[in-house]
Amino acid sequence: MEKTGLRTLLAVILSMIILFGSQYLYTKFYRPKEPPVRQEQEIKKEEKAVASSNIQLPATKKEEPKKIVKDTRYKEIEIENEAFRVVFSNEGATIKRIELKKYKDKKGNPIVLASSEISALCIVKDGKFDYAKVIFNIEESKVSFKDSDEARITFNYIDGESSIKRTFIFNKKDYSIEVKEEIRGINSYYVTLGKDFGIFDKEDTSHWGPIILKEADRIELTPNKIKEMVTYKEGVRWIAQEDKYFFAAIVPVTKANQFVISPYNGNALIFVEFNEGQNHYKLFAGPKEYDYLKKFNVGLEHIVDFGFFSIIARPLFWFLKLLYTLTSNYGVAIIILTILVRIPFIPIVNRGQKSMQKLSELQPKLMQLKEQYKNDPQRLQKEIMELYKKYKINPMSGCLPILLQIPVFFALYKILTLAIELRHAPFMLWIQDLSAKDPYYVLPILMGATMLIQQKMTPTTMDSTQQKIMLILPVVFTFIFLTFPSGLVLYWLINNIFGIAQQFYINQKIKRRV
Repeated sequence: MEKTGLRTLLAVILSMIILFGSQYLYTKFYRPKEPPVRQEQEIKKEEKAVASSNIQLPATKKEEPKKIVKDTRYKEIEIENEAFRVVFSNEGATIKRIELKKYKDKKGNPIVLASSEISALCIVKDGKFDYAKVIFNIEESKVSFKDSDEARITFNYIDGESSIKRTFIFNKKDYSIEVKEEIRGINSYYVTLGKDFGIFDKEDTSHWGPIILKEADRIELTPNKIKEMVTYKEGVRWIAQEDKYFFAAIVPVTKANQFVISPYNGNALIFVEFNEGQNHYKLFAGPKEYDYLKKFNVGLEHIVDFGFFSIIARPLFWFLKLLYTLTSNYGVAIIILTILVRIPFIPIVNRGQKSMQKLSELQPKLMQLKEQYKNDPQRLQKEIMELYKKYKINPMSGCLPILLQIPVFFALYKILTLAIELRHAPFMLWIQDLSAKDPYYVLPILMGATMLIQQKMTPTTMDSTQQKIMLILPVVFTFIFLTFPSGLVLYWLINNIFGIAQQFYINQKIKRRV
């Protein structure tokens, strides 16, 4: 029976290695080449390549570079608020790019969200991109917020058969743009986000590309696995393109006919179809800030997906941000969080450590029972259980401290790898990004050392062979944690230090009693 605790502990550790190791390897070397099972299931449920989704995509053949001659009437107009700078073009009445003022790339330049080849919010008529190159008139323009909390720009185009009026409305602070359209002479039309608009980094992420919120279900689609047009009609709240930290989404205010994801040269394009008349939708383009997105009440907060551990991760994340408001340092917030999470479990851990101490003291009696009943395993198990019962010992209690850490560990892993609030969040000295690995591997080495110290201090019933096996674990954990976010290693390190202090207190208490 004393081997049960070892087996359980090894099973837990092996599970952690498989879970986190596979996630790391998938993100690092095997970026989405295989679609999630959920994607295949959802696509089967939806209509595929329906007639009303007959969109003729632009040719993607490689041609010799040609000198591009812009129409002399071509103009670019900038509107800037506290959150971003948006560059519009009167060619197609589209968005050329958005610069996020509060977020920088590795070189210190503002993050730029732009669409290659096909401009963002391009209008598609009869499945064709004819309006992409049309020069619109600028009917109204108020590009500054002077004396007002609102800025706007209106584009207008009229030909012999149809008319298009498009107004973009901004406020001072948000990453959102209201889009109001008056379309006449066109039975129905599509609006597209363009190629990769909203996607900044395809490398360091487990998913990039189209994503849909259909009722309460978050559906991810892998671009190079979409072989034909996929159409969603009912229950869609928004459609977006995302990477790890940034996204762009169209959120209809008036009713949309359908939402289409189409394959495009190994990538994907997304479209929203509206009927002619007056239509209203919102464009969100920026960071995945959970609290900010939640306030709009349209389900955009689901763009931040903590997965299976959401039930723990969300309140933990809320509390971590609360601590940050008090400390102005996420590293300090993680330390405080670690201690506060451990405090309620002190009595349970103390009981477990005392139980392990008693188990260690009973080792001679256990060895005696083994010798006495070595030819009768069932009787041996029964006698051992009676001994545990007599001395009120739980042989599993030694695993309890680690088991209690697991849910918080998993949840914090998700927070540190997905929450943009911790992107480039500094701690101190050489740790300048808690979401990235320790560049000098100091924290993982300290974590391994404290793990070894904790092992040496904890009473054990293992034989010499088992103890040697367990001594390998700090080394294994150190190598695993080398590539983990430094914030996560910091959490485990503080946990170990807390455990060492607790074990020292128990050991001293037992010595005094003896």
